[in-house]
Amino acid sequence: MRLLGVFPGVLHYSKFFLRLEPIGLELVAEAARQAGHAVQLIDLQVEDHRAYFRMLESWRPDVIAFSCNYLPHVPEIADLAKATKTRFPDMFICVGGHSASFTASAIIEHGAGAIDCVLKGEGEAGMPLLLAAIEGRRDPITVAGAVTAEGEGPPPGFVHC
Repeated sequence: MRLLGVFPGVLHYSKFFLRLEPIGLELVAEAARQAGHAVQLIDLQVEDHRAYFRMLESWRPDVIAFSCNYLPHVPEIADLAKATKTRFPDMFICVGGHSASFTASAIIEHGAGAIDCVLKGEGEAGMPLLLAAIEGRRDPITVAGAVTAEGEGPPPGFVHC
């Protein structure tokens, strides 16, 4: 499968002072690569929304994974998810990250049907399982840590060292 990892744009108040390395998203991407999936990342702190949509047009990912480590990113993620589903209704959209793990149901609600799943817990453990479920046409709610509009799956797992 093709996975596009998306790190949201710069938080407005920190635009000139703080750029965050998307380390968590990079670790999730590597876990997906090791599980045999094609992965690309886009950092919206550096790129703009036009570049995001150009990437969707040219690369056509099966799954889009938004990183949500900070609550102020939720509106941008929800808006991009809605715009993406309008243009590409078959792309599976999920959200993960620190803040997403604690506000999963609210993020699903804000997505208004555009966010298919929030993956709670450590994405390095959960993303390969979620991708396998999607690829196998299984309900994402069977994946540990998955939250959908229909409910919540088993508790999230951890990375095994």
